[in-house]
Parts: sequence; C-alpha cells; structure tokens
Amino acid sequence: MSVLAAAAISACASSKPPEEPDSVTVAKHVNDAKSVAVSEPAAKFLVEMVDARLMDFEEGQLAARRGSTEAIRDYGRLMMRDQTRLLSRLELLALEVQVTVPAVISDDKRDGLNDLIDSDSEHFDQNFISSIRIDHKRDVGEFKKATAFTDAAVADFARQELPLIQSHLDGIDAIKKSH
Repeated sequence: MSVLAAAAISACASSKPPEEPDSVTVAKHVNDAKSVAVSEPAAKFLVEMVDARLMDFEEGQLAARRGSTEAIRDYGRLMMRDQTRLLSRLELLALEVQVTVPAVISDDKRDGLNDLIDSDSEHFDQNFISSIRIDHKRDVGEFKKATAFTDAAVADFARQELPLIQSHLDGIDAIKKSH
C-alpha cells in the first residue's frame, strides 16, 4: 500500500473507531491517492453505484423476507438477482480501470437500511417502497449522466444498464400504485 493510501485510510479512520471506517469514504480517498484509469466523475460513479447496488441487494433481501404482499416479495427477489449481476459487472469494470470500490455499504446507507429493518410489519411495505423509489430515481439520474462520460468503458456500462435501472423504478412505481 502506498504511503498516500495509508494516510488516506488513517485520516478516514481517525474520526471513527479504526475497525469501522466508512467504506465509500475510504474508497474515494484511496482513489484520490492513486492513479486510476478514468476521470474523477467516472471513479466517483463506480464507487457510489457499487454502494447503491449493495444497498439495493440488502433492501431486496428484507423485502423478500418481510414484504406483506407477493408483489413486494417478488420485487425483493428481483433486486437480489439483478443487483448481484450489476455488482459483479461493476466490480469487474472497477478492476479494469483501477478504481477501488467499497466492499460493504456506506454508513449513510447502513443508517437507511437500519431504519428499514426497524420498521414495524405494518409500515414495512410503505417504507420499503419509499426508500427504493428514492434510490432508483437517484440511480436513473446518475446512470443518465454517466452515459455522457468520456470514459468509454464506464459510459458503455451506463448505457447498457440504464434500461434495467429504469425498469426497477418503473416496477416499484407500479407496485406503489397498487398499494
């Protein structure tokens, strides 16, 4: 590990217990301290979209287990399947362009996930729908922006996967209408 990367990790860890630095912050600091093969916006996109995919998978697991309707449980299983595939593709792309990505969800996303975990069964579906809609609206916007990146591999990935991310938003919107 380079001296700069070690310093970045140390700086991140100084405000928190050393065993729990925020994964996204650490990844961004490591990327800032090394030479990556893509622009800063493309590296940031990869880091944040890995974090988002990890979160969507976790939300999907909860929905598959705790959803009160078959539609919510099915959507949760869809999230688990699709996010696993997307995460795999993102990790391969990040490796190809030498971008460090988080291995676990960020503290921010963990807080949101904990709120969903703490939802009582009566409110779980509505909280899940609200949370995943916010996530997918943001992600659709981020994927659209990424299609214009000058970094061909990242832009191609975003173009290829944008329809899937849009379909996830459309799917949860349809479920919301029926709830």
